[in-house]
Amino acid sequence: MKKFDYKTLNGLVLTSEIVSKMNQIYEIRGQLSSIDVNFSDTLTRLVDVAKIQSTEASNAIEGIYTSDTRLKQIVQDKTQPHNRSEEEISGYRDVLDLIHEHYEHIKIEPNSILALHKQLFAFTSSEWRSHFKNMDNTIVTEYADGHKEIRFTPPAAYLTPGLVEELCHNYNDAMAQSSFSPLILSGAFIFDFVSIHPFLDGNGRMSRLLMLLTLYQSGFSVGKYISIEKLIEKTREFYYEKLRQSSESWTENQNDYQPFIDYFLGVILQAYIDLRERVGIVERHPTSASDLIIRQLQQKLQPLSRRDLVGLIPQYSEVTLKRALASLHKDGRIELIGAGRASKYVLK
Repeated sequence: MKKFDYKTLNGLVLTSEIVSKMNQIYEIRGQLSSIDVNFSDTLTRLVDVAKIQSTEASNAIEGIYTSDTRLKQIVQDKTQPHNRSEEEISGYRDVLDLIHEHYEHIKIEPNSILALHKQLFAFTSSEWRSHFKNMDNTIVTEYADGHKEIRFTPPAAYLTPGLVEELCHNYNDAMAQSSFSPLILSGAFIFDFVSIHPFLDGNGRMSRLLMLLTLYQSGFSVGKYISIEKLIEKTREFYYEKLRQSSESWTENQNDYQPFIDYFLGVILQAYIDLRERVGIVERHPTSASDLIIRQLQQKLQPLSRRDLVGLIPQYSEVTLKRALASLHKDGRIELIGAGRASKYVLK
């Protein structure tokens, strides 16, 4: 019978890599403890960019897309969804906003999870929203080359309510008793939630929303400013592989959480490094938008879209960056390659 041992996490060994990543996360979080006061304008822009990137990336992982223009309008709540994909994107936007603004009031319990799922699909006509699955399902991984594999067979539908209840209970107990760092417990909770796969649809998106929720509640708010979902999307195949490794013998309560926890901490650490870098650019000395664009193109060693640059240069508005790009292009310092959504800038 499936159990969730959150006192030992099946004898989880904290490797030197895991300990190092945790120490770095705590250190950088401490360094950034005063950014709310000192960089409020920059953070506001980072939040706006992260919302768009998170909504896009988390849905893209599930094969749900819309145009860049429509995406921005939807995230800013300036339009109504036109199709099923946009309905699901709109739902993700609303749940993301709810977690951003009211995370401290959302309990980690089945009723809250069902309520979040209902809101995730609020714009759709799906009858199973806010209900646990009523039929068995499988976890299928789709790789970049298009082929699909069954990664894992979750528990039967009739077991789902009890498993979610036990998972939430054991997670909350472990948090209260400080059995492990909240970072470890958050990663384990997300992994086990995905492994239960409690819904007919939306399990991946729900897991990433619950990831943000548990991190925020533990004092790790980096996901508000840097899109963790985008970092996961960029490492999607590695993400799937670590899920697969940690899934082995899950039903027998002998799985090793270490592969997924190590990956999870690496993503969180990268988000904190990115946030420190973007705030640090502002802190060192004021620089023109044009100079910052040139610097980013030099440092990243790859073509960058306007959207990329908006995320990398939070101290300037998108309008200002658009003007700077036009000026640099006119002066012959940068070149525009590609067209439409695929257009990007390179140094000339």
